[in-house]
Parts: sequence; C-alpha cells; structure tokens
Amino acid sequence: MRRPWWGPVPNDDQRAVLDLVDDLVEDRLERADDDPDAVAVARRVLVEHGLWTLGADEATGGGGADQRTTLLALARLAGTWPALAWASVQAHAACLLLADGGVEGGDLLAGVHQGQPLAVADATDGQVEVAEGRVSGLLTRVDASATDARVLALVDRETAVLLPSDAVRHGPVLRRTGLGGALSHPCSVQGALPEGAVIHGPVVERARTLLFAGAAALAAGAAEAAAHAAVSYSGEREQFGGPLTDLPTVRTSLSTNVTAVRRLLVTALAADADDLVATAAALAPALDDAIAVAAAAVQSHGGYGYMVEYRVEGLLRDLVSLRAASGATEAARWAADALVEAGA
Repeated sequence: MRRPWWGPVPNDDQRAVLDLVDDLVEDRLERADDDPDAVAVARRVLVEHGLWTLGADEATGGGGADQRTTLLALARLAGTWPALAWASVQAHAACLLLADGGVEGGDLLAGVHQGQPLAVADATDGQVEVAEGRVSGLLTRVDASATDARVLALVDRETAVLLPSDAVRHGPVLRRTGLGGALSHPCSVQGALPEGAVIHGPVVERARTLLFAGAAALAAGAAEAAAHAAVSYSGEREQFGGPLTDLPTVRTSLSTNVTAVRRLLVTALAADADDLVATAAALAPALDDAIAVAAAAVQSHGGYGYMVEYRVEGLLRDLVSLRAASGATEAARWAADALVEAGA
C-alpha cells in the first residue's frame, strides 16, 4: 500500500523513489529484527533496486542521486524499518570515506555497493586510540545490521580509521528496546594498522555530517509513519456512535502531529551537507520532536496499555534507540561547544 507523503512536493524522480520503497515494503521487505540472515536478504533487496547506496557517487558504483532525493528515500524506508535505513546511512558515509582508495578502499567500496555491511562508528570520546601504527579500544555499540561488519571508526573531526578485520573482535548482539534489526553489539579493537588505513581530511567531516543528516531524515520518516497510522486508526475506530475523527479534539490532535511531521520532513530534506555544526545542532531536536509524534500516535491507539498491539509501538521504541545510536545528545553538546568557540 502506498502511503501519502507529507513532506515537500516531490519531483517525478522523487515520487518514483517513494513509490518504489512503498512497493518493496508491500512485497519484498519483511522486517526481521533478530535474524541476521533475513536482514541480509533485505539488504540485498535494496541493493538490487539501487536504494542501498542511492546517493553515493555514480562514478564509484553508487546511484548518483542528489542529497534531497537520498534523504527522502531514507526517510521513507525508516517508516517501516529504521534500523535498515540507519545501516544504509552508514553505507553512504562509508562510500565517502573510501572513495580515495587506500590499502583496500577500492575493493571494499565495491563491496559496500553490493551490500557488504560496513559500520561507521563514532569514537571521538576516546573509545579508540591510534598510536605508533597500532589501534586499540572498545566500541560500545556497532549498529550495521550485521554481526560481522567491517568498521570505520571516526576518531576525531578530521580522522577516521578503517579497522583491520583481524583487529576487531565482535561481541554478542545486545538486547535493545528498539532499533530492531540493527543487531547492535560491542567491538573490542586491538592490532596493527596497515598503510592507508588512516583517513585524514575534510572528507571525515562530510561523512559525519551525512550521518547526522541521515539520522534526522530517519526520525522524520518514522514520525510520518506513526502519524499516518494514528490518522488511519482514528478514522476506523468507532466510539460514541461514530469514528474517533468525528471528535473535534481528536481531529485537532491529529492535525497538530501531522503539522509537526511536515516541519520535520521539510527541515530534514533541507540539510546542508557542508555545515557540520548546523546539522549536528538540528539532530537532537528532530529526534525529540519525532519521539513526541510517535508517543502521541500511541495515545491515539488507546495509550500505552495497548502499545504492543500496534506497529506504532515499535516505531516509538525505534526512535528512542535511534537517538542513542546516532549520538544525538553528544552532537548537540558538540554543536554548542563549537558555537561558543566560534564566538570567542
């Protein structure tokens, strides 16, 4: 079933992308939160239809779509499966970081376009240390929708490290309240770094900006799906002799939340790929607003006592977990520090 789109008016290409995602969700994308093999199948479906790295450079094997179309596609996918969409965001960031090659960048980049899982993990709080040709540390969470993904660690604003496979030990999948299908787990890191494993320069900042922009788009898309579910349910559920939407208070509540969704989508799709500070600052408010919309959608379905009976329950949990996975709180703190430093 094709859902309405409450974001900015799409052009013909963007409408085709929306329809494609909706059709895949209807026919081929079956959410499987705890099954790595089923998640891998879903990833291959996105690869087959050009969505996995839709916005990556066409010259290196990506889809070549502009950023607005890419964020639109990610938002739509997040309305069904936020964890898979988050893994796609990381794949896009990885394509940026690997584009210049390196010791294995070319082969790995081709693999990413074909669906090879690769996590891009924030390690700026000292989780990973690079010194004298070696790397060590502990990544508390990797969310690449795979249990054995390669890992790119963002060490600071201008440094990333492609961790060698033999230097990474993947821990067990953790039980999380949401973001089902991310297969979140910790990784311990210890080993030598081959030549070319360390990536320097502005591309690292661009990759981080893409992660923040992608997470905000996912938040908007999940909120849209939750609000749409609330509108549909309220139009079908009868009370006091008619549908809930006959009640003015219900209509007002639904309208308020749809308006919030429109604002979220407009803001998310207008993200500036060259402004890390602004994108970082916008992430936490986007997730907070999306969580509020999803919580209101749960209330529209009868409240928290009825949560597990409806899909919006899962979207709410996914959004809460996405806030942690995307580092939204840390991004807000970093953006505030950057603002003060710029004005000093």
